[in-house]
Amino acid sequence: MRRLIALLLPVFVLIAGAATAQEIAARTPQGVAAVEATQSENGVRLTISVAGAEPQVFDGVGEALVPLRAGNRTNAVIALDIDRDGVDEIFVRTSAQSRGVLIVFRWDAGTREYTPVTFAEDTGAPKPYLFVHLSQPVSVNGNTVEANHDSTDGGRKRLRVFRYRWNGSGFEQTTDH
Repeated sequence: MRRLIALLLPVFVLIAGAATAQEIAARTPQGVAAVEATQSENGVRLTISVAGAEPQVFDGVGEALVPLRAGNRTNAVIALDIDRDGVDEIFVRTSAQSRGVLIVFRWDAGTREYTPVTFAEDTGAPKPYLFVHLSQPVSVNGNTVEANHDSTDGGRKRLRVFRYRWNGSGFEQTTDH
């Protein structure tokens, strides 16, 4: 029954429109982690609960939940094993200050907790998040995150796709269009 509810929850969230809470399960070496993203007037709170440990709580990961796509799933929070080690990474897409934000959490075997991974762009230092266009699609394909951006260049609208490939510890930008 619990499994059925976990499978149907994304469908109900999409039908309801703007999500205010999402629950998913993620595989860890300690067993299944319960992941809950809740949205309130104070912003989005991500809680990751693994059996036998205190829940990890990440407050302020954004203002509102925003869907992203991974394979045939669309949700603001998705558990996906991108490095094929048997442990799920947790992808969270939110909005913050009129921008989109993508944060990816990875299991750290040393601390036995989830920690944010970094995104390295062509310019600037790596960051534990990726700014993405708020209204454009963001998707995960295999070990690559693709983020669409539109801009105006000389009066013409231009769409660019930025790709970030998993490098074993974080994501690195692979192309700017």
